[in-house]
Amino acid sequence: MSEKLSTYQKKIGVFDSGMGGISVLREMNQNLKGIDFFYYGDIANSPYGNKSKEEITKLTKTACEYFLEKKVDAILLACNTATSASAKILREEFSIPIFGMEPALKPALMENPGQKIAVLATQFTISEDKFLELEKNLNAVGRLSVFSCEGLASLVDQKNFEKSKAFLEPILEKVRQEKIQAIVLGCTHYVLLKKIFHSLYPNVRLYDGNKGTYTHVQKSLNLQIGHSTKNHINLFLNGGSDYDYSTANYYLQEPFS
Repeated sequence: MSEKLSTYQKKIGVFDSGMGGISVLREMNQNLKGIDFFYYGDIANSPYGNKSKEEITKLTKTACEYFLEKKVDAILLACNTATSASAKILREEFSIPIFGMEPALKPALMENPGQKIAVLATQFTISEDKFLELEKNLNAVGRLSVFSCEGLASLVDQKNFEKSKAFLEPILEKVRQEKIQAIVLGCTHYVLLKKIFHSLYPNVRLYDGNKGTYTHVQKSLNLQIGHSTKNHINLFLNGGSDYDYSTANYYLQEPFS
């Protein structure tokens, strides 16, 4: 982590159910300057994919209240599941800007015309109206092969790459059998497994919403683009052990693509 400066152009809170949001945090940290980041990973309650909408919203609200205590200027829900469940509700409740994640369906469909696309996400994300509306608005009905990956996020939180690979093997075999060459990673956790995806399916094209989200945040808040050494990252893992903090720092520093 970089040395803390006395002043920053903005304070930004980044929230995830666990480690997945670190993939988005890294994207922002590498491209912005003068930001005081506050990361909240809810290890104690992870994973979120099998929880109810009400429970996810309550947990996400707790994180937002934590960020408000830190006097952040904006909050990024760097979790597809939390975004689907609570972004709209929390935007109505809190006065500061709240950004969320969206699966990168649009670029995947545009860059692979006429081809089928695989989508990997939590069961909650793919069952929510937000995803179904996005699919309909992009005229993607019938073009998506959707896979629920319940349990994979927990393996990422544990930094268990061996079991993550075993989890993905049968899914990617089905993707290959369907002759699909593009996959949308609909959970920020899965972005941290890009090396495994490419080891199992070398020529597959992977799409995630991280860059689009970072760009949207940067433009909306009029943030300066620059080198990450001018930033500072404050890590808070709710219920996190020493191993969890070690894992978070690993993901912050280790290339994942």
